Amino acid sequence: MLATTTPTSPVRRSGPEETPPAALVHVVDDEPAIQALFVHIGRAAGLPVATHGSAAEFFAAFDPSRPGCLVLDLNLPDRTGIEVLQDLAARQCPIPVVFMSGMARVSEAVRALQLGSLDFVEKPFDVQVMIDAIQRALATDRERRQSSASVSDLRRRFARLSPREVEVLELVVRGAANKDVAARLGLSPKTVEVHRSHVMRKTEANSFADLVRMHLQLRA
Repeated sequence: MLATTTPTSPVRRSGPEETPPAALVHVVDDEPAIQALFVHIGRAAGLPVATHGSAAEFFAAFDPSRPGCLVLDLNLPDRTGIEVLQDLAARQCPIPVVFMSGMARVSEAVRALQLGSLDFVEKPFDVQVMIDAIQRALATDRERRQSSASVSDLRRRFARLSPREVEVLELVVRGAANKDVAARLGLSPKTVEVHRSHVMRKTEANSFADLVRMHLQLRA
């Protein structure tokens, strides 16, 4: 088995904050020539690359918290590429995948796409085609992580609300007026107004429209 090749520098600290690690391109293929090619591609494109000769090697080294993508061969010594995709799906790991094979059937390509593969590249491949596919995968990973961070921040804000404020929120975002909310919850309109003010402050909403947008984003 070939050892994992990860031409990246250790994480360094910049001031009081830790520098986030660079996106890492994982390549799982048992052919030494293909592994060497991807190391060359990584150097040429300025992308850190880690090569793995088997699915087991990949999962042993894989850190889902680190940004990156996966370039995956269909035929591996210990598992098929489809089985690796199924395992990633079972773990709810959304790492973008570029699937590659020199002898894939159409059904396998379709199955790979159904399991979350973003691209299917046939061997032998043009280097620029592969670089473009990797760049698309990395861009998708960045977008997913930014979206996830945004939702996490919204959850943190809405978690500040008291049970009563949540009740008021659920009614007002559906268009209920203060007097209707008051009647529904057995409160005075003035108390409802106070709760609405707290909801706006705690969620950091800039306007009622902003509050509704954030609420919908959390429910999506």
